[in-house]
Amino acid sequence: MVTKNLPKRNLYPVLTLFLMVLITFGNNTIAQTKHGTIKGTVKDQSTGEALIGANVFIKALNTGAATDIDGKFEIANVPEGTYLVNARFVSYKDQALDVIVKGGITSNVNFTLVSSPVQMNEVVVTGQGIATERRKLTSSVSTINTENIKAAPVESLDQLLQGRVTGLNSFSSSGMPGTAGRVSARGLKSVLTSSTPVVYVDNVRVDNQDAFRLALDTGGAESSALADLVIGEIDRIEVIKGGAASTLFGSEAANGVIQIFTKKGMPGKTQWSINTTSGFDAPNEKFVTEQFIKDKVLKTGYYQSYSFNASGGEKNFTFNVGGKTYMSDGVLLDNMMRSKSYSFNGGFRALLSDISTLELSSSYTKSQYRRATNNNVPTAPYGGFEDGSRSDLNGYNEASRDSILNIMTTDKISDDIDRFRVALNLDLTPNKQFTNRFTFGIDYRKNEERDYVPIKSGLFFFQEGGYLYRADREYMTVTLSYAGSYILPKIGPIEQTIGFGATGFRVEDRESAAQGEKFTIPGTDDFDNASQINAQENNRQLFNGGFHIVDQIGLFDRIFMDLGFRVDGNSTFGKEIGLQFYPKAGIAYNISEEEFFPVFIKEYVSTLKLRTSWGQTGNFPPPFTRDRTYAANSFLSQSGLGFANPGNNDLKPEKTNSLDLGFDMGLLNDKISLEFTYFNQLTKDALFQVPKDPASGFGLQWTNVGKISNKGIEIGIDAEVIQTENVLFNLRVGFSTLENKVESLGGAAPFDLSSFTFLPRRVEEGQTLGVFRVGVPIKDANGNYTGQFERVLTGSPLPKQSGNVSFNLTLFRNLTISSLTEFAFGHQIVNLKKTLRYFNGTEDTKDIVPENYSFESASSVWLEDADWIKIREIALNYRFPEGLLKGLSISASLRNVAEFGIKTTALDPELNSFQPNLANTGGYGYLDISAPRQFRLGLTYNL
Repeated sequence: MVTKNLPKRNLYPVLTLFLMVLITFGNNTIAQTKHGTIKGTVKDQSTGEALIGANVFIKALNTGAATDIDGKFEIANVPEGTYLVNARFVSYKDQALDVIVKGGITSNVNFTLVSSPVQMNEVVVTGQGIATERRKLTSSVSTINTENIKAAPVESLDQLLQGRVTGLNSFSSSGMPGTAGRVSARGLKSVLTSSTPVVYVDNVRVDNQDAFRLALDTGGAESSALADLVIGEIDRIEVIKGGAASTLFGSEAANGVIQIFTKKGMPGKTQWSINTTSGFDAPNEKFVTEQFIKDKVLKTGYYQSYSFNASGGEKNFTFNVGGKTYMSDGVLLDNMMRSKSYSFNGGFRALLSDISTLELSSSYTKSQYRRATNNNVPTAPYGGFEDGSRSDLNGYNEASRDSILNIMTTDKISDDIDRFRVALNLDLTPNKQFTNRFTFGIDYRKNEERDYVPIKSGLFFFQEGGYLYRADREYMTVTLSYAGSYILPKIGPIEQTIGFGATGFRVEDRESAAQGEKFTIPGTDDFDNASQINAQENNRQLFNGGFHIVDQIGLFDRIFMDLGFRVDGNSTFGKEIGLQFYPKAGIAYNISEEEFFPVFIKEYVSTLKLRTSWGQTGNFPPPFTRDRTYAANSFLSQSGLGFANPGNNDLKPEKTNSLDLGFDMGLLNDKISLEFTYFNQLTKDALFQVPKDPASGFGLQWTNVGKISNKGIEIGIDAEVIQTENVLFNLRVGFSTLENKVESLGGAAPFDLSSFTFLPRRVEEGQTLGVFRVGVPIKDANGNYTGQFERVLTGSPLPKQSGNVSFNLTLFRNLTISSLTEFAFGHQIVNLKKTLRYFNGTEDTKDIVPENYSFESASSVWLEDADWIKIREIALNYRFPEGLLKGLSISASLRNVAEFGIKTTALDPELNSFQPNLANTGGYGYLDISAPRQFRLGLTYNL
């Protein structure tokens, strides 16, 4: 063998490479020996069940993990040392344990959490600008968590909100499919705009409208955008009811904000959930007067639905997908209230790097509704008989009523809706102190309403040859926003976080309507076959943009101050109006954490936080209200130019100043949660119509001159009454009051609020918004009517007290029974059903109006107390134990169970009619169908 010596210069690269490998390997070895892993589980202390999605974190390192479907977690790459590790889960008390971490070793720690209604460490996002623990909040924020959503037997967002947020009212407006409730928080702040809170889904603004401007007039039943949001994708909901909590949403948040967060999945094996539900809807006949309606018009309708959900993923990527379809026949004959819906939703969360996370959520819904003409329209199959106009007294018999009913069913009314929503959120955290979130999203909704009457029925529907009416609305919102926060270095007992951000959204609202009349060819239902065709178009656009800055200051980790502001610009503001400024300030004091807090009190009052806040929010005017517009008016077969809207270059938002005072309290070792809030809101610059100089040629002009106040209290109690291994019983009570008043008209004359002249709702200084003006007959000293009467302002269409009572009972871990009851007191309603029956001479109304008086001069007889108590829901769920049926559960529920304390005459007092896109005062009760009693039986298989 011949051995050759390598030249020295050839050894240098080899040695260099060897040293690099050695150093790299050595560094990795050192890193591995200096870092360890923490593993463990999080379970319920009473039941031993795994808690899925619990957060386990090390505050000192600003790192952590979430538990998977088995309640397991893992925190890797933890430096050597001793750390306080916290476990947190919704509806449970936090638990903190010391864990020693050694390099290259896995430390095991298991948490057992105790359930509690006091949630001081729950993290809230909406309205804060910064993710904030509840103990640091200076104002009230309500949440509906995952478990409450899963247990609720509901189909729409307005139903989910009913009775679950103290101070937020979601009252039904109609029993027709696709319609939604009148949602409002803390009274009314405007006579021009809707009271519905603004709605966000994953930080993206979405449509929340009740109806649209060119919608078909079918008796007041219009589809709501709230009805087609996908309930199955909701993980949790945060609700702020105006005030300082809403300030950072600026010019559209005076009515409050509803923020929906969707499911993104949890790490672990993919979990499938498949559900099938069947049942039926039974008409609520409690308020039905005519026997013919009970026998021939109303019926029992069948319901069925199918849904699936899949969720899972790994540490760096999680997902959730789901879908649902349902069909309900409704409770009117010939399936005139049939509804169908198909929905699909998906979301994922991806860890792109150590500093970036991407979240995406989207959903698509296809809804199809059939409806009948509603309320007091004479061609309505319900109202057209319930008003007594076709009774025996008026010359009708059973055969003639049957014939008329058959003609009524030929009217085909439908509403098809397509909705698509997408939200993209990118989180960047370059370091522990600096966080950033970028959001982009779109909400698109398309309505198509059709009302077709064939040739053979044309005369009955007042149009010879029949007709086809159609109305379309195409709505799209694009949202773009940024939110950041920076934690400043701690100085002694002072900690401080600065939040900042900017948001912009653009709304396109395009509407069109067409009327085709006098068809000549039977069986055709297209516009091109009509003899006369008319069309209208109405388009609106608006843009809102602004930025905010908020400063959260903590002292001794017990006292927290909140200072901030929002600056907004909006395309609906007058040309002379610049940016609008909305400030906020608040302070919270966790006084029970002080050493001086008496021990003997702590035995009973385990947690006590005092809070107060002040803030300003706004409501921007409807688009083009600021602009001078013209209209082409027809006169003597000629077209003439006239004024439509005088415009106002000084138009600005209606600003609401809010003061909140309250406390959050935990009693008996946090077994009972008590929240109390007093609110005092004053809306300045309210828009009222002020007369212009007659010489100008204009009539009334919308002007910022008014003041409207809303005051009240909100009390929420959540108690764990029983907590044992086999029995868990939770009770929740909510109660709120409201005092609404028009403080000033600013020189404008009192006016009617879209009302009937014989008994109008009025806007009067010193009175409730929508106060009733009635004629009251005058009696002499002997109690006899004199024939004279006086005009009196009385009553309120807004409930002065409202609230809810609910409970949840779990037996032997597997059987759960829940119930929800809601009530509203202290308001009145005009019983228009009774009025119409009086006009039609029915026996039950003939003696209502005193002799020598008219229905108008004695209009007080139509005004009735509108108090009600309703059992909304009763639900039962049984989860089969371990064995052959593992993963299987069966559920049964009943909605709209019963009504009590009703004082109206054969009228559902909750179904207060309201005007879409205007002040939702209610106050008028028509001939509407009550929501049916809904029976459901479901089977769910989790695998």
